[in-house]
Amino acid sequence: MTPAKTSTPNARLRALVPGLAAAAMASAVLASPLKRDEHVLLVPTPARNLADGRVELDIQAWVFEYEPRRGSVALFARYLDLDPDDLPPERRGLFEARTQLFRVDSERNKQLRIRIAGGIEVDLPRTRSDGRTGRRVTLDAGAPGTADWIELQVVAPGGDDRLFTGRAQRVPDEGLSVVSDIDDTIKHSSVRDRRELLLNTFARPFTAVPGMAARYRTLAAESGTRFHYVSASPLQLQPALLEFLDDAGYPAGSLHLREMTSWVSLLGAAPDSPSHKRGAVDRLLRDFPGRRFLLVGDSGEHDPEIYAGIAREHGSRIAGIAIRDVTGEPAGASRWQVVFEGLPEDLWTVFKDGGDWRATP
Repeated sequence: MTPAKTSTPNARLRALVPGLAAAAMASAVLASPLKRDEHVLLVPTPARNLADGRVELDIQAWVFEYEPRRGSVALFARYLDLDPDDLPPERRGLFEARTQLFRVDSERNKQLRIRIAGGIEVDLPRTRSDGRTGRRVTLDAGAPGTADWIELQVVAPGGDDRLFTGRAQRVPDEGLSVVSDIDDTIKHSSVRDRRELLLNTFARPFTAVPGMAARYRTLAAESGTRFHYVSASPLQLQPALLEFLDDAGYPAGSLHLREMTSWVSLLGAAPDSPSHKRGAVDRLLRDFPGRRFLLVGDSGEHDPEIYAGIAREHGSRIAGIAIRDVTGEPAGASRWQVVFEGLPEDLWTVFKDGGDWRATP
């Protein structure tokens, strides 16, 4: 009699879970290129120099399809408790445009190839269920691109002439990095008033805080200065926010928005907002150990507490903390004595607008 063969662990696993191999094959089959009705958003990210002269950058993408069903605008409006019919006609169009990326289906198992300026091409991992994918890429010394930016483009399938582009900002080893909040720091949002926040976000033109763009341009004039806009605003607002930054005259920079492709906790004081901001700043500090950081935020939520904690941990690497007062708590308020206890008094400042902000770095 021929001895019975001893099954391998993998064979036993397949026997216990008959559908495992089939599921794995199905997953591989589901990986597919971009379709004509699918779109890609690329996030502006920072790029850093490595010790051996190479350049490392993050590529972050979101793949989605616009929701074709009629009534999606009204459905989203009801979710926000806003009635578009109450808006002036010109604001209804703005509402539809601003909410467009909230009315989409994220696409999973999509395979993207990215062309980097100079002809280098890299593949990203397949998109997750939320349509997101990304990877860190290392380029040889002398990486292509301008002095400040590395251009990115999605390689579309044959016959698809659409352009989905993005870029990564080259950040020098040394210099000043300005980490800036957006809502109520450089843009009027009224985060503490949900009704006003929703109207300012979805139904009104964005308006800049007076003097802030000029203040940032003054900082940007110093060689080696870079900007990183870290906000709890959701990813869906990226196109509108980039347009605002450009139109208002703010320096371009990397954008670090909250990873959120569902309708849960859209705006305001979402539970994960502090951890998102702290995580984004911590990563910048790790990636750029030779740079100093100026942290700019507002008093409406947790920016002061987050920034104070960072300053206590990183000491001389923090060039300053600037907090815009939106709660009626000027520099002498008791809150600041508690928040900034133990930190040098000349490290932090509280201001009303850009013209009132004394020099920090």
